[in-house]
Amino acid sequence: MARNVPPLDSAVVTVTSVHRWEAFNVIPPEVNLKGTIRTFDPDARDQILFRFRELVTGVAKSMGCQVEIDVRKIIPSIVNNHELTRKVVDIANYILPKGQIDTSYRTLGSEDMAYLMEEIPGCYFFVGSSNIEKGLDAAHHHPIFDFDESVLPNASALMAAIVSSFLQ
Repeated sequence: MARNVPPLDSAVVTVTSVHRWEAFNVIPPEVNLKGTIRTFDPDARDQILFRFRELVTGVAKSMGCQVEIDVRKIIPSIVNNHELTRKVVDIANYILPKGQIDTSYRTLGSEDMAYLMEEIPGCYFFVGSSNIEKGLDAAHHHPIFDFDESVLPNASALMAAIVSSFLQ
């Protein structure tokens, strides 16, 4: 990434699945790799996809292999609506005055809410369910991920206050 995307932009290329023949003593004639490419910026995505194709094709050619690359845009980036985000932050500050609100946090997480938010303005946020003291600090999608359920009353109060403010 460092040589292909400006340092202040974010991009991720991750291989998440490798499938091949099961015989331990045979070089497989075919291997199928799957993964994810995530960026915030469409130009960065174009650059990453160009370099991805260039590198994968080059490595395959150097090894005397053939490669097929199938890239699909599956889930768009989540982009919070600025006006709604300001309103949610104001409500959060009122409902949870001792809460720690970080409006600069960005994640390349993939979430289906992105589809809805392409059509309807929204504000996607996290409620902070990690608890190091309880050992509940594994990343999302990690095999031991769990969350501290003690955050649920505050999260529910915040959601109810947000909904109430929009119904008034």
